[in-house]
Amino acid sequence: MNKLIWFVFVALCYACKPGPTTDGVTPTDAAAEASGARMAVIRRDGSRLLGPDGQPIWLRGVAFGNEIWSNAPVPPTTHHTEVDYERVRDMGMNAVRFYLNYTFFEDDARPYVYKQTGWAWLDQNIAWAKKHGIYLILNMHAPQGGYQSQGNGKALWDVPENQKRLTALWKAIAQRYATEPVIGGYDLVNEPNTTRSIDQWKTLAQQITDAIRTVDRNHLVVIERVNAINNEWKDFNGERNMFLINDSNVLYQFHTYDPHEYTHQLMSWTNLGDGGAYPDPNRVYAPSDARWYAASFNNPALAAGSSDWTYYEGTNYTVADPKMKLAKAVIQVSKVGGGAVWLDDVVVKEYTTNGQFVRDVLWQPLNDQNGWYFWSSNNTGGWQLASEGHSDAKSLRFTGTTEDANAGCYALPFAPKQGYAYRISGWMKTSNLPATATVRLRADFETSDQPVFTRDKMYMLANIQPYLDWGKRNNVPLFMGEFGVGDPCFDNNKGGVQWVSDVLDIARPNNLHFTYHAYHEDSFGIYPGYGRLPVASEGNQPLIDLFRQKLK
Repeated sequence: MNKLIWFVFVALCYACKPGPTTDGVTPTDAAAEASGARMAVIRRDGSRLLGPDGQPIWLRGVAFGNEIWSNAPVPPTTHHTEVDYERVRDMGMNAVRFYLNYTFFEDDARPYVYKQTGWAWLDQNIAWAKKHGIYLILNMHAPQGGYQSQGNGKALWDVPENQKRLTALWKAIAQRYATEPVIGGYDLVNEPNTTRSIDQWKTLAQQITDAIRTVDRNHLVVIERVNAINNEWKDFNGERNMFLINDSNVLYQFHTYDPHEYTHQLMSWTNLGDGGAYPDPNRVYAPSDARWYAASFNNPALAAGSSDWTYYEGTNYTVADPKMKLAKAVIQVSKVGGGAVWLDDVVVKEYTTNGQFVRDVLWQPLNDQNGWYFWSSNNTGGWQLASEGHSDAKSLRFTGTTEDANAGCYALPFAPKQGYAYRISGWMKTSNLPATATVRLRADFETSDQPVFTRDKMYMLANIQPYLDWGKRNNVPLFMGEFGVGDPCFDNNKGGVQWVSDVLDIARPNNLHFTYHAYHEDSFGIYPGYGRLPVASEGNQPLIDLFRQKLK
């Protein structure tokens, strides 16, 4: 009889014990967190992060892309296995930014009903990460409403239901893993691209964080800057679009792929050509306050009428003013009217103070319009890529201007040396050029109150420094959640390994937490190849060796 009573008592206790909800979340541990109990997880301490042991920790790792761009209803099995966590650890890393697509957990046809396949997949990865000493920073890379980075995710911002669903999903994730120490943080949305303002993301980030805090008061929340507003990429608030939210345990995030024309070069989906090498002392970057200062107006002007392709040799212009910090190639095409001017094969030569030739600073075959601008004082006229040229079948053609107008090469400025002379020359052709027209090549010089950088480590630091300064002003930790260079940067002595090395050298002394993009994917992967597991022999060995050297 006593045994029977005991079994009944145990059965009743088990029946009363809180069990999984309909989405598989067990609320017991979350309730403890909601009460304010401290647990051993990574947390913020001023501008530092403290590990579960209470000691300062430096998060350094790589991104697992998880093929989220496929929008598959179930997580992929071809991206990684346990051995890949072992490889991550072998590179001296301790973190993985773990990309999530909401479709792994929720179908649009059944919102708020979460799939066991998604939980099981995430549980398995947590177990692998824990075994190999890797923290997972869960990142919602593709939220309800669409992937943000390419500007196709407007529905997240313009359809309130998507924000409600995203908030609910994050709460469910936080509730399920409230006491899991291998979770490094909840990275709410990747590269937010709002439709109207920064405030849209501020409001949603606060909303999601508040929901998480009802079930988990201890894990880090990771908030990224606004990446763009309505597909316009610029600094909207004077803080590089960084902002604070009302929570004491936040890791603030930015990404860097500077210079973009280098890191994203020669890939079909970027439509960028050869972006050159790193470092490159001849690649000059204009400061944000660069402004026109002077120009060389001493080059020969074109005669009225029509002419076939003719080489117009410029005259030397000596730089004797320290305010001239930048220069670029320009063609003046004023009052062309009903005539036309073609330009091709522009070259800028540099000469020493005694007139000795040094180098070609710039040579432009003008096979496209990339890197050039057109300006007209009264918005008349235009330009196009012509189907004829001097040395090939391409050139730039200008028509219709009625007042001052010019076109210039903004993408390839150069830094003139004091006392040196510069000569701009090129091939031109005319048709019915009126006598009132002024057409000549010239070098335009700009001044700036800021330093001028070339493509090197100092340039990289200058681009990262505003984020470091923001972190110091606000006494908060910073996370460089993405940085990386595409596969072509590791070929033909283009310096990809040196670029990564320089960024790592900036990160360590500044206590900048980071994850490299990416571990396994085409274009940017340490291990290439979508649709199949990483192959050890195909890894980018020089890059792997660099991580081992720098991080261990």
